[in-house]
Amino acid sequence: MKPTPPSPVPSPLRRLAGWVAVGASVVALAGPAHAEASGDAGGFSLVFTGDLSFAGRRVPASAAQAAGDANPLRAFAGIFEAADLAVANAEGLMTSERPPAYGESRLDIGAAPLWAGVFEAAHVDLVGLANNHAWDGGAEGVVENLANLRATGVRTMGAGATPEEAEAPYLLEREGRCVAVLPATLKSNRAPKDGAAVAYYRGDAGLDRLAGRIRALRERGCFVAVTVHMGREGVTTAPRSVVAAAHRLVDAGAGLVVGHHPHVLQGVEWRGDAAIAYSLGNFVFTNRTPLKRQTGVLAVRLSGDSPPRLEEIALLPAHIRVPSFAPTPATPSEAAALRDALADYSRPFETRVDLVDDRIVFRPRPND
Repeated sequence: MKPTPPSPVPSPLRRLAGWVAVGASVVALAGPAHAEASGDAGGFSLVFTGDLSFAGRRVPASAAQAAGDANPLRAFAGIFEAADLAVANAEGLMTSERPPAYGESRLDIGAAPLWAGVFEAAHVDLVGLANNHAWDGGAEGVVENLANLRATGVRTMGAGATPEEAEAPYLLEREGRCVAVLPATLKSNRAPKDGAAVAYYRGDAGLDRLAGRIRALRERGCFVAVTVHMGREGVTTAPRSVVAAAHRLVDAGAGLVVGHHPHVLQGVEWRGDAAIAYSLGNFVFTNRTPLKRQTGVLAVRLSGDSPPRLEEIALLPAHIRVPSFAPTPATPSEAAALRDALADYSRPFETRVDLVDDRIVFRPRPND
């Protein structure tokens, strides 16, 4: 059972936390990459964040302080706690030694191990590690980062000792109904080495292999959500190659594709009964660029059918504040501006974007 949040849900988020919790039940984690949800035959609620790095932050005196008052996820602990499954993408190693970061300081997004405890403390259930910074510290960095996170009690996906472990889906099951979260990165990476591997799918052959994993999970009766590191940094329009790759995943049976890597928000597309959020941007990042500080939590509601169906997808709008560089709920004017921006980014896909009860809701075009 998820523990009580460390602090009350901020007032602007109370209604959103209630929305996230609709149909939700308590999650009891059981075994690696697997969870069993108990409760009635209601649907599932999932939430996802974009990229997180703790580099450039003032290092707290202790791990307890990092997970407490200094925790940059504190404002959203109630949202994460209310969901059946809360998923975050950790980009940047949390290791005892600073990784070389390709020799460029701007690419050094590693941080101290004590930051690993912020996820469990904020009720994040699952941390994805499949990204282009996974090998910044070599095989030793992959292994230590993984160990530091697991030591806090949080579940991980996307990295492991073997390709099978790294690529394994996370399963959430309730009374015979299944939701699978599949990690992947399409960005520069390395082959398995020295007891370390990352869920890297390279080129067309890699996409074919990832599509095969999706089909196998669909045949098992699961709703499949793919969290994938893909795209080009700093652009709000997904390149054609990225759109084509996401379409291949949906056509293979994915009900949801959640992208990260561009460090800015991008549009949302409905493709049949499935949805693609091309980029969730940053969520915790030390960056002063205004566009890279627009953010939010992607909230997804699934039906109680077998397999579950995607019922609604929305963004709980937020903003990364200076100088704390922590996400906090967006003000009404910020939420309206973010709705307008996402409507523009989603226009090529003919997606309807509305601001409803403090959340930005994405709906398919009328003929879908």
